Amino acid sequence: MNSRQRVKASINFEKPDRIACGENIWQDTVALWRTQGMPQDVSVEDFFQYDVCAMALDCSPRYEQKILDKNDRWYTYQDRWGYSATKKFAASSSVHFFDHKTPGPAAWEATKHRWSLDKNDTARIDKASYFEHFDPYPTWSEAAEMYKQMYATGRYMLFAVYGPWESTWRHTGYESLLMNMALEPDWVADMANTHIDLVIDVLRHGLDLGMRPDGIFMVDDLAETRSPLFSPATWRKVLKPATAKLGDFLKQNGIDFWMHCCGNPEILFPELIECGVQVMNPLQASAGLNVVELRKKYGSKLAYYGNISVPKMSGPLDILEEEIKSKVWMAKEGGYLYHSDHSIPPDVDLQRYQWILKTVRKYGS
Repeated sequence: MNSRQRVKASINFEKPDRIACGENIWQDTVALWRTQGMPQDVSVEDFFQYDVCAMALDCSPRYEQKILDKNDRWYTYQDRWGYSATKKFAASSSVHFFDHKTPGPAAWEATKHRWSLDKNDTARIDKASYFEHFDPYPTWSEAAEMYKQMYATGRYMLFAVYGPWESTWRHTGYESLLMNMALEPDWVADMANTHIDLVIDVLRHGLDLGMRPDGIFMVDDLAETRSPLFSPATWRKVLKPATAKLGDFLKQNGIDFWMHCCGNPEILFPELIECGVQVMNPLQASAGLNVVELRKKYGSKLAYYGNISVPKMSGPLDILEEEIKSKVWMAKEGGYLYHSDHSIPPDVDLQRYQWILKTVRKYGS
């Protein structure tokens, strides 16, 4: 099997030839690893022989992306998503968001036109992440060439994009959107649906140009460590229709539906499955999730991409080995792919991470 076949077999609950692997790694970590023996001119995907690669969709309102202030450690910028933010420069860190462009329905109506596809503008697909994307976007033909080169590697291709919750709080404000899920549900639903309509338009145009992903990786952090951020009834009323709309489009076009959600959204799993979600990530162990228990509950209705505890990655090797051994065996039966339960910080050095992957492939193949 090549990587694409391996991942497809895994998410379809067929038996792959070996465990499929992918990962999310902090910028700081990659920089550290390149001082510890990882070559400067080799990609992370090639060095670790990952089976998954990704491009990112820019389905933002495309406000001007510009730096407002900067020093040696921190910088403040205005983002194309409709907010300003302060964070560490060229490093992973917490982010302080402020100055959201659509704090109320009137501002939304005045700016709603921004959520539309102009095929004569630059592409809304790039191999670089949509987060902190300061370089100019490529042309559509340049994006298509990037896609062609990445797809030719044989890796399973994901297109990453914000979901209806994640996209909407960025331009309205996190606390504001939490309140308005209850106070202004129709307005929030309109913003969510408008975003998904743009996502579908971008995907459809990409398909017309020959850019067909194997799967969509929808990033929608709906939960904290104990439960979703809002009641299932509220999610069902306000955000589920947009999620289901995307799921219907993907099913009609033979594209797999992957979802990233931090925290513990498990109470929503049955309805996410109804919306077409096939693969969940990252399944935080610290939030009480365990893929072995989830397999017992949901069977072959849902595949899993993650759940290996990041805190244990920098702890005693025997505990870490048991964490890996107790979970990755599921890959032999299909329905499981290796990924951490969030992302890899720099306190995991290169030698330790190489040992982790070797152990994953030992017990998962």
